[in-house]
Amino acid sequence: IRMTRITTDFGQHLSAESKKLVAEVRAKLKEKIHPQFDTDFNVYRFVINSERLHKKEKEVVDSAVKALNNHLRIRRAFKLDTTPVKTFDENPVFTKRLMPRGEIQTDMVDKHNRLMWYIDYASVTVETLAHTEKSSSSVKFQFWQFEYMLRLIMAQEAKTGKLSALHHIIDMAGYEINPFTMLFVSSGTLAYYSQLFHYENYPELVSPGSMVNIARWIWLPYKLVKPVMPAGFVDRFGIQDSSFIHNLREEVGDEHIPVSLGGTNTEIKCIPAVKKSEDEYWKPKDTVVLDALESMHIAARKRKHVKVDVNEVGKKISWYFRTDGDVYFGVFFVEGSGEHIEEAKKEKEIDPDEMEMVYPYWKLTAKLVHERDEIVCEKTGRYYLVFGNEHSWLTKRGVDLIVNVEKDGETKRVHNDGSLTASTLEF
Repeated sequence: IRMTRITTDFGQHLSAESKKLVAEVRAKLKEKIHPQFDTDFNVYRFVINSERLHKKEKEVVDSAVKALNNHLRIRRAFKLDTTPVKTFDENPVFTKRLMPRGEIQTDMVDKHNRLMWYIDYASVTVETLAHTEKSSSSVKFQFWQFEYMLRLIMAQEAKTGKLSALHHIIDMAGYEINPFTMLFVSSGTLAYYSQLFHYENYPELVSPGSMVNIARWIWLPYKLVKPVMPAGFVDRFGIQDSSFIHNLREEVGDEHIPVSLGGTNTEIKCIPAVKKSEDEYWKPKDTVVLDALESMHIAARKRKHVKVDVNEVGKKISWYFRTDGDVYFGVFFVEGSGEHIEEAKKEKEIDPDEMEMVYPYWKLTAKLVHERDEIVCEKTGRYYLVFGNEHSWLTKRGVDLIVNVEKDGETKRVHNDGSLTASTLEF
């Protein structure tokens, strides 16, 4: 069977075809869906993403199953369904004014049942975020943001029974590019974040996104970024000059368009981001920890890990590391005692896909701001801190790190070779 179109569009009830695909995806899932997240629309968003990429029904289903399984692992590791969702009022990306904040208009929908969301981008400073927050925090804040947005869309779908999304209008008037932003675009970081949020974890949630009032120079970074972005990017994220208003008026009335964009609504406002000065940038507290770091090199296309055996629930594993470029990092878990695990692992390299993810595996750059974090162990067994360089074809990556674990009432340092020594270092 050839799939030539998406089987349900925004503003429609799920079609019989869509429901059939959703049922097939559910039947093949390996991971459990938490009741909080378990709606046909949430499953169908992963189906749409696949429908845009594949023609055959089996490929559509298999691709959706794979993506949704991965997302469900992240939801569990990140406790997205079991801890209260953070609103924009509680999200540091907005409370610290790291990004501009536009409220999602829950009482305004376009003609396809999508909530309107306006943001003014003139104040965006990528370098403030990069120099003041850990990479892992930047990703975490965005996950909280997308999860909150998802809850608003779920409420709209529960109310109307029809597929919803966010109709996102980004006003680029007054936005100026700088070398740091160009690097962010050309290095693939922007493409990674787009893939992570708009495709892998929250597909079809922001659809469409339109950058309006664009200046001519934006075509240069846009042409740079287009080839490295995921398939269908151009359809979902369009750019328009000042003549955008005609298209927007076809979707939504003037009373739902802010005055700044040519509408009549005086209530819709955007809180701009605040640029930090260089003396507010993150700096290491002292050199004691830096002098004690142990180096590890990860060859291109390879992974390395540090293993920590934990025999008591409630113990903490903490880490501090810096990198010379971007690496993947996450923590995975296997039940059992050391000896049994050794026996089982002798035959093959560890496979994170086969283990429980307890700290999400994300691409991080701990160059400008070093990474430091911890987990409380909820189970006994072996924890693997995995560093991955599988995304790089040619370049090896360097990681300088320290890993501590609470053991027998004291803090021990876990070395790269698995040995333990007493640790007095705090970070």
